[in-house]
Amino acid sequence: MKKIFTLFLLCVFLLVVDNTLVPFFALRGYYPSLLLVFVILYSVINGMWEGIWLGAFSGLLQDIYFFNGFGINAFTNILICTAAGFIGIGIFKEKGLIPVVSSFVLCFVKGVLVFSLLYLLKVYAPFSHILYNSIYSMFISVFAYRPIYKLCQKEFMQRKWSFYDK
Repeated sequence: MKKIFTLFLLCVFLLVVDNTLVPFFALRGYYPSLLLVFVILYSVINGMWEGIWLGAFSGLLQDIYFFNGFGINAFTNILICTAAGFIGIGIFKEKGLIPVVSSFVLCFVKGVLVFSLLYLLKVYAPFSHILYNSIYSMFISVFAYRPIYKLCQKEFMQRKWSFYDK
């Protein structure tokens, strides 16, 4: 229960920071999504199933502030977290290179997916923002990977199955 409460608070906090403080740190109008970076890195570390649930929740939170198409962020976050979980299966999670690079690639893919879905809905958005936001997100994930990895290694964040009561 403590794990769910921690993830809920972190997602809500990162959403608030994404929509209030992060735009002040924009470079030429481009800024990353801290919530998306967190969800991708968490999915790489903890696997596909936990990432899917966190991706759906974070996507619904992002959809609150996304007026043009409710559900698009939830759908794309689920897809991105599934891919991040598959990436995390075969890597050494102690090393940060592959999670950081996959953060760039997955942020770019999410941007392309959202752009494509909005285009199908006849809502036009600038395509040029996708690359720069992805680069900025990769830069943020360089510094965010180690704290997220340490959070996931804490005792209350680990899932330990047992058929016997202790």
